[in-house]
Amino acid sequence: MNAKEIGALADRIAEGRRSRKVMDFMAAATADLSEADSYKVQFAVHDRLTGNGQDRIAGWKVALTLPTQYEPLKLSGPVFAGIYQSGVRPSGAVFEKGWPLRAGIECEMVARMAKDVTADNTPYTADTIKPYVANFYCGAEVVENRYGDVSKVSGPGRIADDVLQAACIVGSEIKDWQKLDFAGLKGRSEFEGKEIGAGPGTNVMGGAMISLAWLANKLLANGKYLQAGDVILTGSVHPPVFLPGPGTAKTEFVGLGGSEITIR
Repeated sequence: MNAKEIGALADRIAEGRRSRKVMDFMAAATADLSEADSYKVQFAVHDRLTGNGQDRIAGWKVALTLPTQYEPLKLSGPVFAGIYQSGVRPSGAVFEKGWPLRAGIECEMVARMAKDVTADNTPYTADTIKPYVANFYCGAEVVENRYGDVSKVSGPGRIADDVLQAACIVGSEIKDWQKLDFAGLKGRSEFEGKEIGAGPGTNVMGGAMISLAWLANKLLANGKYLQAGDVILTGSVHPPVFLPGPGTAKTEFVGLGGSEITIR
């Protein structure tokens, strides 16, 4: 795609996001989008939705962390997307009718960065990224099906529109996270008291610190970087589960804490 085509697609996506209406054009409009171009569109959408101070990018998310998730979408590996300040909410947040269009839940560790993660001589690892982290929280991602039939939207199409991102829920703060066995975590989500998804910490690229280091490196390769204060959704322990309707959803990391949201 040339710059004009990237801009035109970003305009359509940004307008769809503002209107909070189903973007049924996405499947066709992004059918031939390459993975490389999809990030150019994503960044252009960010510019449009944060211009004039109307919002800002408050952090990033890691998504599609397992081969069983990204390979069917013909992607080269895990992906990342932006988190908007307007979508960062505390546990207990209530979402009124109309947004998200069709909400889903993912159980995730949320990191908050202590300082900027700038280019180094070698790629960041799970160990070398640690000094850049301020806190970890038991949290959740609220995803949103903005397309009607999400299964028809390509992997690059999802990247272009922030990979279903709607909100980042910041739940229980984890004390002594530096000693945590991220790979050994057990996470789960429930809706109206019934478990709807669960998985181990290893589903997040082997552990949340591994995915965080991956994100730091990937952003730098794309001309971006993690900044002090950023919130990071490090990846879900289970695939997104779309909720059947209004109600209360909870996520939990066993023995650590969790988060809760209500959909009206």
